[in-house]
Amino acid sequence: MDQEQQVQSLFDNQSNQQKQQEQKPIEQKPIEQKPIEQKLIEQNNPFQQIPQSQIPLNPQIPVVALQQYSQFQEVFPTPHSNQNRFGGSINSSQPPQQQFQIQFNPFSQQQQYSNANLGMYQQNQINPLNQNLFGSPFNYQQAPQQLVQSQSSLFGIPDVQYDNFKIKYDDDEMIEPKKEQVKQSNEYNLNEKISFEVKALYKMGKLLNTKSQYLPGIVSIKAQEKIISENDKNGRVGVDLICLIDISGSMIGIKIEMVKQSLIILLQFLGDNDRLQLITFDNEAHKLTPLKRVTLQNKDYFTQIIKSIQAYGGNQISEATKMAFQQLKQRKYVNNVTSIFLLSDGVDYTFPAIQTQIKSVNEIFTLHTFGFGQDHDAPMMTSICNLKSGSFYFVQDVTLLDEFFADALGGLISVVGENLEINISSSAPAPYQNIQISKTYGNMWKKKGNQYQITQPQLASGSRKDYVFELLLPQFEAKIEDSQRNVKVIDAQLIIRDPTNGNVIKKQDSITLTFFNLDEQINQNEQDIDVYAQYFRVKGTEVIDQARKACEQNKNEDAQKLIDNMLIQIQKNQNVAAQCGGIIQDLQQAKQASERQSYNLFGQKQMCQMISNNYQQQGVNSMFSAQGFQVQQVQPASYQNIQQQAMMGLVQQSKQPYKKN
Repeated sequence: MDQEQQVQSLFDNQSNQQKQQEQKPIEQKPIEQKPIEQKLIEQNNPFQQIPQSQIPLNPQIPVVALQQYSQFQEVFPTPHSNQNRFGGSINSSQPPQQQFQIQFNPFSQQQQYSNANLGMYQQNQINPLNQNLFGSPFNYQQAPQQLVQSQSSLFGIPDVQYDNFKIKYDDDEMIEPKKEQVKQSNEYNLNEKISFEVKALYKMGKLLNTKSQYLPGIVSIKAQEKIISENDKNGRVGVDLICLIDISGSMIGIKIEMVKQSLIILLQFLGDNDRLQLITFDNEAHKLTPLKRVTLQNKDYFTQIIKSIQAYGGNQISEATKMAFQQLKQRKYVNNVTSIFLLSDGVDYTFPAIQTQIKSVNEIFTLHTFGFGQDHDAPMMTSICNLKSGSFYFVQDVTLLDEFFADALGGLISVVGENLEINISSSAPAPYQNIQISKTYGNMWKKKGNQYQITQPQLASGSRKDYVFELLLPQFEAKIEDSQRNVKVIDAQLIIRDPTNGNVIKKQDSITLTFFNLDEQINQNEQDIDVYAQYFRVKGTEVIDQARKACEQNKNEDAQKLIDNMLIQIQKNQNVAAQCGGIIQDLQQAKQASERQSYNLFGQKQMCQMISNNYQQQGVNSMFSAQGFQVQQVQPASYQNIQQQAMMGLVQQSKQPYKKN
């Protein structure tokens, strides 16, 4: 049976169902609803002209990516289960058979439009039977007040006003997350695969009687790589992903088309146990889809909706985040991992509102932001992603967006731990009670008296998190007795949860320093190179931030001097410099970005990205050529794990080979 016959058969079957529905009275309940509309229009191929870049790309990326992904998709299989995310049974008030399923008729020549509120397609002619065009009942109750058709819009498509309908957030499709009882061939033992330690640059030292000293230290978490074999059908966690898509007028053209193309590629990396929701926003937010499983059939559903997205209107990010946060709070089912992708190219002043909104959300999730072009507000986008430990992706060349999508998604599907909590306290006894943490790097540290707390929503396999601090060793004049030499100065505890079964793992570590008198000899007091490298990572990032602030005051030459001095410090020690390749590259890029012309074109946004991602130790820092073009990442980024490298590599392979201009 060919495709057209299948569609006709579908209409015949649904027609019979419709006749049965006509014989039954329809119960109608009034429900309040805010009017929302999504217009669909036909369009020509937008990829005929692509702005010049150092990366010549193939306009047929989705097709090629699909072909190359056929084998790779086996690496990310998804399981089937009727249990919740931690192995318990699911109590569903609505059986799966009653879930509303959208289908599309590719041969229909009738004009269609979508109602963003309902997340479904309807025809111009209103169906009086409260059914969709295939005869299936809608997943909402119709109020007595009917749909009102108004005058035609600018595009000749009738505008439809929906009165007395309330947006539904509990219409998410039931998921079948992994069961704890399923024994995997490559089961990831969180307790064994996660290491936790706290250490200082030196283990021994002398307390001076003339001045205070400062000793760098780190709290470090390392997760071993998780290799997902091709035959492993339960190899990874399920993901709930909500995409917030800017459709303001400035997105018209290549920007919105590359967003749509990248979203279609994104579908190929998602599987049956993942769920996706699409929300667009201009001056208002528009719910295009519910939180729906990315099955093979639903990929066609998502593809059709993605292709229909059009750019027009204003830009109000807080409306989109408000809708996304409501979705997280009211969804009926919770997947193993949750994240939000925010895509925008404009300037917005609603960050304070987003800060307020997020305080009411108790769900565990990350928030990644993608800023397009020269006009977006990079400081705001970094502030938004930092609210939930996400990455900021600076996309000057929108043809690279799909690669950054692959990196962000690769981090999500390789999550092995969630809801991390680290507690650090200064615990030195008398006479060393004044030894305290004097400085911390990054905004992750929250101080409570002599204690600090760090929280992190997710931890991916093959990643590490190093939280850097400085320890104050105050001036000390007393003689150190043998019984006072070994002093525990820092206590630290890690609490982390397994996202597949809910098991909580706890680990502890401490720093003990050995002190000597001034007239005593210290033997074999070697530097910890790992601590030194992480210390220079955050010191270099701090210098990039200082240079950015200097550029804001038109002191570009001063900014470059700051960067040069930092590079000299790092490169003094070859052993340390060998471990600092990432920050050295970023400093060199930041020096170029500090040039007056470069800073105005791309430098500010590039430096904002470096600052945010380097403190978080995640994301991909954009690179620019000497001519000011954003270039493709041909080498693995500093913070990528194997999964992220593989997925970004697949996207890159689907494009034409790199050519120098």
